[in-house]
Amino acid sequence: MALIKAHQRIYIYRHVNPDPDAIGTQAGLVRMLRLSFPEKQIFSVGSPSSSLAWISEEMSVTNLPTVNDLVIVVDCANQARINGPLPVAPTIKIDHHPNLDPYGKEVNWVEDDVSSCAELIYKLYQTDSSELVFDLQVANDLYAGIVGDTVDFSTADTTSETFTTAAALRRLGVDVATISHQVTAINLRTSRLFGFVLNNLEVDQNGLACIIIPQGVLKSYAIAWGEEDAVVSLPGKLEEVEMWLMFIESPEGNYRVHIRSKKIPIDGIARQFNGGGHPLASGTYVDSLEEIEALIQATYQTLVGKPISELNK
Repeated sequence: MALIKAHQRIYIYRHVNPDPDAIGTQAGLVRMLRLSFPEKQIFSVGSPSSSLAWISEEMSVTNLPTVNDLVIVVDCANQARINGPLPVAPTIKIDHHPNLDPYGKEVNWVEDDVSSCAELIYKLYQTDSSELVFDLQVANDLYAGIVGDTVDFSTADTTSETFTTAAALRRLGVDVATISHQVTAINLRTSRLFGFVLNNLEVDQNGLACIIIPQGVLKSYAIAWGEEDAVVSLPGKLEEVEMWLMFIESPEGNYRVHIRSKKIPIDGIARQFNGGGHPLASGTYVDSLEEIEALIQATYQTLVGKPISELNK
C-alpha cells in the first residue's frame, strides 16, 4: 500500500490474449483503487478484447508511464507477455503462476498455489479493508476472474479459500448465475468450431490429443482472433484424453499453442518452447510445422516417459 499511496499516477497492465482472470483482475483492481483514491489517476493498459467486453472495455491510454509513475502488472507470468507499450520497468508484479521471471523491480507478490489472480486482489482488499473501497462492480470483476480460471470451480487448484472468497463476493450481491453463464457461453459461430474440433481431433492410444486450427477455418466460421478460446477446454471432456495440444494459426501466420493436461504437469514443455503457465494449463507460440512436430514429440515423451520414436518398439 505504501507504493500506491506514494504515486499520483498508477498504470495497471495484464497479459496478452487475455482471459476472464486477466481482464477481471485488472478491471477490479483499477476500480478499487479509483474508489479508494479518487484524487489519483489510475489507468488500464492493453488491447481491447471483444469477447470479454462484458467485463471491461477500458483497455488503452493515450499517455504512457514514466519513471515517476507506479506500474503494476497482474496475472502475467513473464515480462515478455505483458500487453501494451511499457517504456519503464514494472514496479509490482501480482501473479499466481510459477515465479520464474520475478520482473517486478520492487515487489513480486506471487502465490502459485492460488487458483486465480483475482483471489489475490481480494486478499489485498482484506489486508487493507480500512483504506480500500470495495463495491459490487469490483466484486463482479473478481468473481468473473475466479470462475474463468477455475472453469466454474472444477480445476485442481480450486481450494477451500477459493470458495470462501467466492462466498464473500456473493454476499456482496454478485449475480453468480449470470456471470457463470457469460464466462462459459458460446455463440452459434463458435459452436460450429466445437464441431470442427471434435471431428478433426486426433487422439492416440496413450491419451494425447492434437489438433491444428488454420486461420481459414476461423474465417469460414466468421470467428475473430481470440474468440476461439472457448474451445480450448473441449478435448479434456473426452474420457480417452489425458493431455492435449491445440495449435491455432494466428492472423500473422504463426501458431498459438494451448498445452493442457489432466494430471501430469506440462508447464516444463511450454518453457522448452519459450512459453509458460500453470502445471496443467500452459501455452506458447511456434512459427512452423516443424516446431509443431517437435512440441508434439516433447509432449509424448512427458506423457509416456520415452520418445515418440520408441512408442512402437
